[in-house]
Amino acid sequence: MIRIEIRTYLLLLALLLSACAGDAITRPAAIQEAESDTNNGLQAFSDADWHSAQRFFSRALSLYQGIDNQQGVLYSHINLAEVGLSAGDYPAAQIHLKRAGDIAKLPAFQEYQPRISLLLAQRAIRQQDYVQAEKILQPLLPEFNELTPVNTPDTIQLTAIASRTTIAFAQQQHESKWTQRYARALSLSGNSSLALQSRLLRFQADLLQREQHYKDAESLLQRALTGYKSVPLRSGIAATLAQLGCLSMTQSHWQDAQDYFIRAIQVFRYLGDQVSVMHNTQHLATVELELGNLERSNSLTEWLIERQKS
Repeated sequence: MIRIEIRTYLLLLALLLSACAGDAITRPAAIQEAESDTNNGLQAFSDADWHSAQRFFSRALSLYQGIDNQQGVLYSHINLAEVGLSAGDYPAAQIHLKRAGDIAKLPAFQEYQPRISLLLAQRAIRQQDYVQAEKILQPLLPEFNELTPVNTPDTIQLTAIASRTTIAFAQQQHESKWTQRYARALSLSGNSSLALQSRLLRFQADLLQREQHYKDAESLLQRALTGYKSVPLRSGIAATLAQLGCLSMTQSHWQDAQDYFIRAIQVFRYLGDQVSVMHNTQHLATVELELGNLERSNSLTEWLIERQKS
């Protein structure tokens, strides 16, 4: 299961409406209330409380629509799309991205179209529609001179490169080339984002694991885990723990694998990512069997069968 844990960050983290508004006393009450709901939504989103985030952003959307504030409507649709992607509600994400895209066609908001396209690509990747994702990403990618970007990439372009690298690994085509492109782009940009840096470490660790450089791969993954925890970015933490579990399985380090998969499952469960919970539980069942814990392995397998039926 391919996960995108480089979050494109909710738009209003950088572009709060209050930043371009006047004195709060002179602004309409509806604007102030919408901003309050948005801030509450941001906090809920940061806490991976998707239900509360959806509720707050929906209220903000309604308030902005009620006063025909198209900027606020656009921001709210993008925020709701990100909630949908994080919660695995892809139909809802698609609806909000479509509505955001319609607004972004207006001259005043065309600068937000790349961001919307990036989210559409991430939706396609999560649904394993890699051909469509690659098509959407192509206009967002910088021009390369072999492995090096011709110009300094911005955050949208960096995230697009990371997403394209994810596709390369999923399709098992040109993984090394895209990892090197991502590394050089990140270095050229001077971007200090721990989330972006940690994702690069995970790509590099994957390549090292394929070359059987297991200790070096583990070292990079531990650095990635530390980076994600510093943000903190739960999806990145969970994905890295799962990757460490797979690396341990490859080396038949069953006790370590057990620990990593249990921890990964706990974080994925907190995130409400049931697909990843089941995927890693399958690995854990195999590990428990290798450890001689037959009863535990059977119990996990039975749980998986019941979940697949429901």
